[in-house]
Amino acid sequence: MTAARFLRMLSEYSDVILFGIWVTIQLALVSMAVAVILGLAACFGCLSRNRMIRYPSVLFVEFGRNTPILVQLIWVHFAWPEILGIKFSAWTSAIIALSLQSSGYLAEEFRAGIESIDKGQIEAAQALGMTYKRLMQRIVVPQAVIRMIPGILNQFVTCFKSTSIVSVIAVPDLMYQAGLIASATYLPMPIYSFVALLYFLMVVVIALAVRFATAHLPQFGYFADRHRGD
Repeated sequence: MTAARFLRMLSEYSDVILFGIWVTIQLALVSMAVAVILGLAACFGCLSRNRMIRYPSVLFVEFGRNTPILVQLIWVHFAWPEILGIKFSAWTSAIIALSLQSSGYLAEEFRAGIESIDKGQIEAAQALGMTYKRLMQRIVVPQAVIRMIPGILNQFVTCFKSTSIVSVIAVPDLMYQAGLIASATYLPMPIYSFVALLYFLMVVVIALAVRFATAHLPQFGYFADRHRGD
């Protein structure tokens, strides 16, 4: 296949490819937003002294971290409707599965960030009569968030790469669109090679953004300290 023919083919299917990229980006962003909320809830559940809350939270985290994303995706899309009696769209199933796995890792990131705070600060706040809620809001969470940011950003990179699996349930992401183009053109090798290059470039850009943000974390920490001192 000549380069000119390949470029013409890319031009012909450019809308399809761009739509697949847009769906992939949406999947990663929405899944991470949901995962952050679930991860925080699971984190506080794991730290709870109430066994009725702690044990289910630990089970949720371990299940999310220790089962393959493909298994979770198939389980959510095909088993949950049988269990709950509710049929999910492919998009919804993909969001749930991606969020489920990411939230397990994020919960551990959040827990590590919270437990890394100097216990002397916590004991001093408790000695002053500060409530648990105010202690978390004023002392623990602002410091822990700064330490969590690298882990959260790295998990976003992992989540972005994991989106490629959702094509198996016909979510129209980049991999799914690549399959349609390969079926229409009978040119799987150049199409999938080009898509692999696209994924590589997008992940590299995200990884560089993560490194940039991480390198500037001291500035964020400085402003957070100023805010706490006001």
